[in-house]
Amino acid sequence: MDVDSDSSCSSSSSSDSNDEELKKFKQNELKKKIDILENKILNNPSDYDTHVELIDVLRKAKDYNQLRFARKRLNDKYPLSAKLWLDWIKDEIVIVTTDEEKDNIIKLCEKAVKDYLSIDLWLEYVQFSIGCMSDTTGTDYIRELMERALTAGGLHVPNGNFLFEVYIEFEKLILISLKEGTDEKAINDQQRRLNNLYRRQLSVPLFGIENTYAEYQQWLTTENLEIEKSTVDVYNKALSKLQQIQVFEDRLLSKEAKDRLDSYEEYIRWEKNPKEGGNKPSRVICLYERAIADIPLTQTLWADYIDYIVVTIKEADLILATCKRSVDNCTWSSDLWTTYLIQAEANNLTHEEITAIMEKALCSWFSSPDEYRSLYLSYIFYLRRRLNNTDAETKLKRIEDIRSMLEQSQKFLLESYGYSGDPNCELLLWWADFEAIITGDMERVRKMWNEILNAGLNQYSSYWMKYINTEIQFGDQKHVRKIFARALMTKTDLPETIGTEWIRYETLYGDLDTLLNCKEKYKTKMKQVQEIHENDLKTENKIGTKEKEAKKRKWDDREPIKNQNEKSNGNFKEPYAKDDKQKSESSPVKKFKTTEINLDKGGRHLEIEGKENRCVFVSNLDFAVTELEVKDALSSVGHCEVLLVRDFKGRSKGFGYVLFEKPEMVAEALKKDRECVNNRPMFVSKCEPDKQSRSSGLRFTTELEKNKLFVKGLPFTCTKTDIENIFKPYGALKDVRVVTFRNGHSKGLAYVDFEDEVSAAQALLKTDNMVIKDRTISVALSRPPERKDPSEMKSYPPVAKFKSQASNPSVGRRSKLSLTPSVLQKKSVQTTSKSTDDKTPLSNDDFRKMLLGSK
Repeated sequence: MDVDSDSSCSSSSSSDSNDEELKKFKQNELKKKIDILENKILNNPSDYDTHVELIDVLRKAKDYNQLRFARKRLNDKYPLSAKLWLDWIKDEIVIVTTDEEKDNIIKLCEKAVKDYLSIDLWLEYVQFSIGCMSDTTGTDYIRELMERALTAGGLHVPNGNFLFEVYIEFEKLILISLKEGTDEKAINDQQRRLNNLYRRQLSVPLFGIENTYAEYQQWLTTENLEIEKSTVDVYNKALSKLQQIQVFEDRLLSKEAKDRLDSYEEYIRWEKNPKEGGNKPSRVICLYERAIADIPLTQTLWADYIDYIVVTIKEADLILATCKRSVDNCTWSSDLWTTYLIQAEANNLTHEEITAIMEKALCSWFSSPDEYRSLYLSYIFYLRRRLNNTDAETKLKRIEDIRSMLEQSQKFLLESYGYSGDPNCELLLWWADFEAIITGDMERVRKMWNEILNAGLNQYSSYWMKYINTEIQFGDQKHVRKIFARALMTKTDLPETIGTEWIRYETLYGDLDTLLNCKEKYKTKMKQVQEIHENDLKTENKIGTKEKEAKKRKWDDREPIKNQNEKSNGNFKEPYAKDDKQKSESSPVKKFKTTEINLDKGGRHLEIEGKENRCVFVSNLDFAVTELEVKDALSSVGHCEVLLVRDFKGRSKGFGYVLFEKPEMVAEALKKDRECVNNRPMFVSKCEPDKQSRSSGLRFTTELEKNKLFVKGLPFTCTKTDIENIFKPYGALKDVRVVTFRNGHSKGLAYVDFEDEVSAAQALLKTDNMVIKDRTISVALSRPPERKDPSEMKSYPPVAKFKSQASNPSVGRRSKLSLTPSVLQKKSVQTTSKSTDDKTPLSNDDFRKMLLGSK
């Protein structure tokens, strides 16, 4: 007996020892893992997943002090999910002992319910508070808390009924306790309170509303009360509403949380529509909160939510709290930070508070210099508005604050991104205007403009004209003339504009000597331009001739291709049978890769795979136009991202791409076609990266335009003003357009648009064959050529057919330097095809008669 007892004790002791060793081993392993995770966080404090993993390991280790520290550290950096908050609160409840610790849990619950809408969090908060009730004074506190919970989540269709149920059970317990006494008035008041609470629940379209109605009827029977007709009416109305929104709720429940954005957006649009959902702010806000809880990292969702409450609710605390939550979740969004700054100013936050927001924004990470620049400018604009209604001493100090911020932003962009940080000198341009308008310090303005022009923008006449206009408005005539002279001597894209504007200036402000001096310099400049242009034409002619000869030799030297179905007869080699893959690779029509569009040699590109339906192509932009200006022009359509095509120096090429949030915005954007940006019409068209499917880019009618004349043979120095002076004696002009090369030099062609056809016909008869500066011009009615189907233009003819045409390459082909309108060439070809023997060319007079319908 003693032996068995000793053996049992020995076995038990050994088992306990093994358990202790295993427990110690697990603790050591957890400690090692904790150390590894702490080191990872030390190296990368923004690694959210590592923070969460560390919290999970610390929970297993039951190290509550370190666990509390880890949770606070994560919460200081990011909002916590509902699950993380619930775990934290439950862990704290387990170890709570004192009233002070209970108060800390209440504070923790308050923070938790502000991050995201969670019915589970509100239930935990309410249940803990009910458990902490010590006397009757706690009843009012619980009721106030329940009302807050219902305001936040009472309209949550799938789970809102749980909040009502807890509230009703709480009031029922109070009713039971009151029935133990004799205070009939208190009992009746409590019955009335419960009746109103049931009525409220039945007026809301929630899942399980039919069960609630049955429970309510049973309670009324128990209390010997009758149901009111108005309650039945609100119940039927809520039930009907639930049937309407059931389809939206089913779509949400059928998808994972991360895939619900489209469903939420459709649901919210329906609720916002007064004729459909009724546009009840409380319901719309609850929907936004549900969406944010599911997909908190969606920038567009936050932006729409803020816009809605700014317009609809107009409550400062709610607006600012939502703005703060948005940037806490989407720290990388400069647009949300900019919105936060604007709303902080609009809702009268102090300068220190607004500056703190800006400092926090600059600690975030943005993906491009455009976002940093936009954020800096937003804050600088705010600083500028602070100058209004201030005394002289305060104004001087605030001007220095603006200058300091401008210097800081320039330094940061230059050091971080180099020239691409501000390629169009947006900051310097604004700074120069600020100094000219606000301080009048023109010496400082001139230094800034020298920096702007030296940054490579001196080749664009639009920048010179901005500088000149600033000097005209705020400077003196001496400097205006100096700048005009500098601009005219510099190689710019449109020297004619600078010259004509200088002449105009001298007619208004100068005397005869200054006017003659200006005209002489302009004449000399245009002579140089014409010489350069003529040299360019000669070079193009030489290159074009060589290319034609090379192509002719290439086709002439090719061996005749035999039909693949024919067998070799010994004289010719049998053609190599290519497979389909090789055929597609050798096809002269190259397929466009839809994965991306390369925008410049610097490697910037716009991903468009699957996004073509949200993208538009913008062109005909002034080279000085920035992404921000294009974005502003399309801001009424909706949120968008703009990427201009740039050359290797980072300068705009005058076109680019705009990507919208939603496909339906494209149709609205296309309506913006021809709207002016910086006094120049912006072309907006669909983004079609595949050239095979791209529609014709011709933006004008191809019909005969009897009120518009096509003029050729003009001197290359002939400006728009000169052409207007030639044609305006014959009638009212609508527009004159000079055809230019890419560098802005005239091609000697122009279109003159009259108000009526009679004036155009009279001008044609009077001006055709007119001699202008030793050049004879030709005038005809305008008829833009029809564009061929790209597939037809790309296709190559069979070799035999091509060789038959090689002997007469001029037939059906357009010379690269032809000055004849396409419509005339087409008619010439048609005439040739009808009568190949008659090779007498038609004269311009023949063309004019033909177009006027007299032949």
